[in-house]
Amino acid sequence: MFIFELGTESLRNLARHKLRSLLTTLGIIFGVASVLSMVAIGEGARRAILDQIQQLGIKNIIINARKPPEEEKVNDEDTSRTLRYGLTFHDARQITETLPMVDAVLPVHDVEKWIWFKSRRISANVRGVTPEYFQRLQIEPFLGRVLEDTDNLVRRRVCVIRARLLSEAKYVGDPLKLDLKIGTEYYRVVGVLPDFEFQDLSKSVLGIEDSTMEVYVPYEAVIDRFGLNMRSMRAGTYESSRVELHQIVCAIDTEENVVHAARGIQAILNKLHKKKDYEITVPLELLESKQKAQQVFNIVLPIIAGISLLVGGIGIMNIMLASIIERTSEIGIRRAIGASRGDITWQFLIETVTLATIGGMFGILLGISSVYVLKMTTQWHADLTPWALVLSMSVSCLTGIVFGVYPARRAATMNPIEALRHG
Repeated sequence: MFIFELGTESLRNLARHKLRSLLTTLGIIFGVASVLSMVAIGEGARRAILDQIQQLGIKNIIINARKPPEEEKVNDEDTSRTLRYGLTFHDARQITETLPMVDAVLPVHDVEKWIWFKSRRISANVRGVTPEYFQRLQIEPFLGRVLEDTDNLVRRRVCVIRARLLSEAKYVGDPLKLDLKIGTEYYRVVGVLPDFEFQDLSKSVLGIEDSTMEVYVPYEAVIDRFGLNMRSMRAGTYESSRVELHQIVCAIDTEENVVHAARGIQAILNKLHKKKDYEITVPLELLESKQKAQQVFNIVLPIIAGISLLVGGIGIMNIMLASIIERTSEIGIRRAIGASRGDITWQFLIETVTLATIGGMFGILLGISSVYVLKMTTQWHADLTPWALVLSMSVSCLTGIVFGVYPARRAATMNPIEALRHG
């Protein structure tokens, strides 16, 4: 009851000077909004990193074929020969036979082809994959199904496409009844992937570009029908290249064995490839390095937000000190009629905390609005969590306590006689 009465009295005192109370709370409002926004941005960045890495698979190791720079120079001078580089079938066999911790080795072969929609022609990357490829990389269609074992076994003319391919071709109708003309052959669409199935990091690692369309076809069908040699037009001349495998996805049995498997794969490829015509990506190591960078981010952001709260707290303390001078006679009268130093301390401390709490509430509303606007106007990830709201409110109240103790104690230690004379 005592605390309730002091709280009611604090609200009345603050209401007498509405403009001053509002200006006093501005520092807290912006400070709490900053804390909430920074925490939301940090949490959003953490989740975005985790989602991107998990999409690649924590227990996966992804190896991509890369054209060596020296080969590009030679090829510019001599266009008559076939350029050979990248991963091979032998690489895949060696990894399977040498490393027992590798559960599966998934080969990928890419072919650039034209896709025809009646008279409309679209350039696409035909990607030959095994059915397990979709499972290991957590790729799920929103329509239809992915490739199955029988599709690969009998080299069935079926494919899985991205939704953007349909919009680019201005196709209207049931995609699962569509027969795509890839090169000179027709393939029935059995599944459609979402437009944003892959995030930026995943696209880079998996060799997916927004400028091209991916069409997923059974691996055996691509090898059998399109072959390994590819001719493309470059700088007015034809370039001939032969790449057996453009990508190998190695699925490891346990997360603990991922690093050891990566070292083993590196040793095998170093022995088999004299030229640096491959690149190994270990999502688990990416996750660890990103998390270390995120830790620095999580330390810096609260410090920046804390400075705003510090300024707000100093503002509250200054206003309360000025308020004590104005209310010196009131303090003297309260002490004269029996109020103890503790009563005066509680009175001003609760008034300060009330002021900070009100500022904290408005700060949370401003912070939520800021996060919403930030997400709508930028590509930043920001996630509000219940603990962030609790943290912001707790910091606001703590600021009121820390910066209210000194003014409250100063009011309580006034000499009652001196205070009454002041009036």
